Amino acid sequence: MNKTAEKILNYKSDYRRNLEFLDLKYTGRFSRKIVRETNEINILSLFSEMEFGYVLNQLFSEVIYEPKINGKTPDWLVKSENQNIIFEVKKINPIEEELKTKIELFKQDEYFGNDQTTFYTSINDFIPQISKITDKERIYRDLITRNNYILIICIDVIGLQKKFITGNDLKDYLDFENKHSILNTYPEFCENVAGIIGKPIFGSLVFIENKNASFKLNNHNLNLITNM
Repeated sequence: MNKTAEKILNYKSDYRRNLEFLDLKYTGRFSRKIVRETNEINILSLFSEMEFGYVLNQLFSEVIYEPKINGKTPDWLVKSENQNIIFEVKKINPIEEELKTKIELFKQDEYFGNDQTTFYTSINDFIPQISKITDKERIYRDLITRNNYILIICIDVIGLQKKFITGNDLKDYLDFENKHSILNTYPEFCENVAGIIGKPIFGSLVFIENKNASFKLNNHNLNLITNM
């Protein structure tokens, strides 16, 4: 196993819990992927997939990892109450050089988390990340509009520690109902995406529902996700 992955698993008990749970259900697929993967940034993304996958498995009984659907391979597919719901995960990282520096410090036991004493957050700092989120809708647009799949995008912003993005920040930045929201410059995204699940730096996951979407969660599935 990659040494960085091994150290992370020793350091983060919830990541190890996720791995053990998912390996048991998916016949060791995640451990095999971690062993094969040499790119440490990809390993961090895999841990994000596992984080959301663990949560989905607590909510739903039929959760499929990396299904093949008309030439697409979403991270997670949930089948629930006559809906096919795609959950696509995106880990939002700082600039690559900054992330690589953190990884190297961690490998040398010299990274002890964020040591800043002051924090800031601004929508202007978040705007450059938006295309990384909206690109997910474009990839699955045909499955949504032609085959009635539901799309939920899961974003993990814990790597943006200098920005200190909270759950409330995510709700403000990604507010589908605010006509001045940065999302409103992406009309197809706003029409096709049923919602966003966000993992802030601290606190619980937040769900941002798109009440105006053309392809929505039914009440049963909406209640499960809203109350996760």
